[in-house]
Amino acid sequence: MAERQGGGKSDLTGRPRRGRIVSKEALISLLTVLMVVAIWYYLTDSFIDKLFFPSPMDTVLVVGRMEGVLVGYFFATMYRVVVGMLAGAILGVVCGIAMSWNKWINSILDPLIEALRPIPAVALIPFFILWFGIGDTGKLILTALGGFTVMVVTTLEAIKHVSPIYIMAAQTLGASRLTIYRTVILPAITPPLIGGMRVTVALSFALVIASEFMGAQSGLGYMIMLARRTLQTDAILVGVIIIGITSWIVDRMVRVIGNYLTRWAPSSD
Repeated sequence: MAERQGGGKSDLTGRPRRGRIVSKEALISLLTVLMVVAIWYYLTDSFIDKLFFPSPMDTVLVVGRMEGVLVGYFFATMYRVVVGMLAGAILGVVCGIAMSWNKWINSILDPLIEALRPIPAVALIPFFILWFGIGDTGKLILTALGGFTVMVVTTLEAIKHVSPIYIMAAQTLGASRLTIYRTVILPAITPPLIGGMRVTVALSFALVIASEFMGAQSGLGYMIMLARRTLQTDAILVGVIIIGITSWIVDRMVRVIGNYLTRWAPSSD
């Protein structure tokens, strides 16, 4: 039926079309943000000293005052996040597939990864500064390392939980091992990989900002560190807000791409 009882059009799968629902969710999200900003303005105008938490107006003014350097810091951070994140994610997925493909590769890499995975990547920052200096190389490797550990484990677990029924069906039809990986396993593990990628996005921002705190000459983390020394809490808050908004946008991009790649899969969204 083209329409369900009670109104509202649906697609051929019986699921409601998303246009109107997404609009309502967007409206609710916008109202939530506006309410938070209103509460923020009221509290900083009436109760909270602006030194401890700047008002929205102070935040806007400092953006105008720092516009020139702010753009450069932003792009320096984004370069490190994007390059490190993609390098770590791609390497992690490839390594996870290779470990599931060959037991010898798994035997060699598994103990190394399991020994490295529990170590907080932030704890390695002093060594990376010592080895690579305060340039971009150490920050990119550190960010890639964090994304790698997330994605390799996500890939391995996703492959382990692929239903054997699909694999046996493909084998019955005469599919080779390479064909099974390409047509069965890779599509099946795509949804969990999207979830792992979203975790990698958040981790990449955290690692880049932390590395910029400890050794950098550019970036949002470097800007926050400089502002902290002189108690410029408005500049600190601007950096935090930019990081939050940017990470949210990147996360949304991953979700949109993931929804497109897994449009064949049933979803409750």
